[in-house]
Amino acid sequence: MISIPNKMMATLFTLLAIFIIVSVSFFSVNEGESALIFRLGKIVGYTKEGQPLVLGPGLHAKIPFIDRVRIFDVRMQELATPSDQPLTVVTKEQTYLLVEYFAKWRISNLPLFYTRTGGSVNWAETLLEQRLNDIVRAEYGKRSSDQAISLDRANMMAAIKEEANSIGKDQGINVVDVRIQQITLPKDVMDSVFKRMATERKQFTEAKRAEGMEKAVEIRALADQKVTVIKAQALSQAASIRAKGDQEAAEIYAKAYGNDLDFYSFYRSLEAYEKSFQDKNDILVLRPEGEFFNYFHQAQTANAKR
Repeated sequence: MISIPNKMMATLFTLLAIFIIVSVSFFSVNEGESALIFRLGKIVGYTKEGQPLVLGPGLHAKIPFIDRVRIFDVRMQELATPSDQPLTVVTKEQTYLLVEYFAKWRISNLPLFYTRTGGSVNWAETLLEQRLNDIVRAEYGKRSSDQAISLDRANMMAAIKEEANSIGKDQGINVVDVRIQQITLPKDVMDSVFKRMATERKQFTEAKRAEGMEKAVEIRALADQKVTVIKAQALSQAASIRAKGDQEAAEIYAKAYGNDLDFYSFYRSLEAYEKSFQDKNDILVLRPEGEFFNYFHQAQTANAKR
């Protein structure tokens, strides 16, 4: 068994004691964190402005076994409504909506945050959620569904963010942003809305169809009127052209047959004979001495003379 001199043992114990004292006398704070030192339950240290001292990233010292250190995450935090428990709001026209939102926040005043919430992030988010719910309900209650969903949504979100940030300062946090994730209707309300929309669409369709039929009747009547006018004009022009043609034909016939009236009379008689005897079954009851058979008599007389 190796024996260690008493002097060396004392030195080892001294070094170990120094190491323990040093290890409990210093602490480090990481990036994105801040720390407070408490002594007998009170924050230790103050700035020149008289504010409690907040320690940032780095290595810091404390009194061993007397001072207590609490380190806080001062990075951006997110608070979101549970998807299975959306917030129920009522709009200006008494329409129920289910709203899901999220908020981005971070600790801006660590001493105040500790004083108001006891340094509990969960408690801080609970308080913030309660206040945000009240703000969101109030803003939706000032607007109709259309305004809240589309027309005035940007202004509403800006108002919610500004009011939430103003309230958040009271507990030492800064609300950076608030956004609406989803807006839905309760199932019974949604069914009622769908039925109303279907009725409105049906009424709109029927009104448009009636309007279209009315315009169709007007267009058809106008077209019929135009057709009648065009036909009348065409018939009038055709009659005028036909009359003019008949007049010109008569003048031509008169001029052509005026040179020999006997031949003209004979030619017209032949045309009458031809039209009268087109069908073998035709029967004519006429007096033989009539003018119709004038050229027949002349032909018989000429044959008898021969």
